[in-house]
Amino acid sequence: VAVKAHHPSRVKRRHARGKQPEFPADAGSSRACQIAALEPAACYAELEHRGLHFRKAAPSPGVREPVRLEGPVGGVLYRTDYPDTKRRTVPIEVFDCRLVLALAELGPILTAHDITEVRIFSAWRPPPRGFPDGKFGNAHTGGLAADLRLFTKSDGTELSVLKDSHGRIGAVPCGAGAVPPSPETPAARELRAIYCAAADARLFHVLLSPNFNVPHQNHFHVEVRPGVRWFIVR
Repeated sequence: VAVKAHHPSRVKRRHARGKQPEFPADAGSSRACQIAALEPAACYAELEHRGLHFRKAAPSPGVREPVRLEGPVGGVLYRTDYPDTKRRTVPIEVFDCRLVLALAELGPILTAHDITEVRIFSAWRPPPRGFPDGKFGNAHTGGLAADLRLFTKSDGTELSVLKDSHGRIGAVPCGAGAVPPSPETPAARELRAIYCAAADARLFHVLLSPNFNVPHQNHFHVEVRPGVRWFIVR
């Protein structure tokens, strides 16, 4: 997702290939918009108020409020496959503070499904060479997106987006006109329920699933986008 302009007509043109955003009149009251609007001090204070274990990360190009997680968020541990000895330094485990708050809001949805750990491919992805100094990025470049690939329950049961989602590219995943997974296995239904509950709660501005395209066949992309009042769920 690479939308920079906020004007509806421009956003629609850029999303013409199957990612048309929705502009609800009450977007400003959504948790996604409220979280995205937080200034750094307020965001860090909210993490502390919630008792989340984190530390401020070293300056990370493109990330306005870089943090590293040192414990569960909303009752759920988010981590890559890197061993613990390396997780403290790998770039892809840097999050913008506001994404962490959105994940905290996702916590009750996940814990209702007994999810205790989510494996991710990445959060922050360092910007390319030549990225302007002092510029804040969007999506992964800004540490504002994470790719959730594997959901693990307290008994060790795993829900894999790649193996269990059973979506179809182009099919609507949630809401009016939604097409159920095929085959509609219990694991597929549960993954879809988690995904659509996050969409209904408007915790993220962008949610992309295997129904979107081949590059997303193995993960759910969740993203907070500051400064916008639209939502994409595909």
